[in-house]
Amino acid sequence: YSVCMPRLTEASSQARRDEIVAAAIRVMERKGLTRTAIADISAESGLSTGSIYSHFESKAQIALYAANTVIGAREENIADACTAPRSPRDLVAGFLRGFDEDGTPGSVVLQLWAEAAIDPEMKQLITHIVGRIRRAYAEALGPWVAEHPGTDATDLSLHMVALAQGYIVQRSFGVKVTFEEYCAGLRVVLGGEPLA
Repeated sequence: YSVCMPRLTEASSQARRDEIVAAAIRVMERKGLTRTAIADISAESGLSTGSIYSHFESKAQIALYAANTVIGAREENIADACTAPRSPRDLVAGFLRGFDEDGTPGSVVLQLWAEAAIDPEMKQLITHIVGRIRRAYAEALGPWVAEHPGTDATDLSLHMVALAQGYIVQRSFGVKVTFEEYCAGLRVVLGGEPLA
């Protein structure tokens, strides 16, 4: 006579991983990536450390999954805008709106970027994610580029990523500025009309 433990379905296993990562992100926002321990994630999620380790091998693996969750998921915001010509600024605004709508903390995004500067695996993942975002921007720009001959969507996508990164950095440091105000200020800095 043996007791059979129910096997987790892939969907329930995925839901549990998402739950663990959501708890890890909350802890990272409070304590920082380097000071976050598995015990903290366990306490935040209400799951045992054994349960966490049954889904992730290490804190580093949780951080990689978190990076894909908080940054990589933003592609959907870009893809949703492909149906009609949208300006580069509107596409970036839609991309950033996703962070506000799901409450993704910019400070955690910055920590994951910083980790990519010193961790080769995180760097590879972030580079891959940014590449996907650039390709999504370039594809979404198709209708707009057709109306603006001589514009290169691939080149433009690099600057769109940089624009979003700058805005995320400013917001993470507590600068209270809307994306529209941020863009208006950049126009002045780049030689456009002065702010009213």
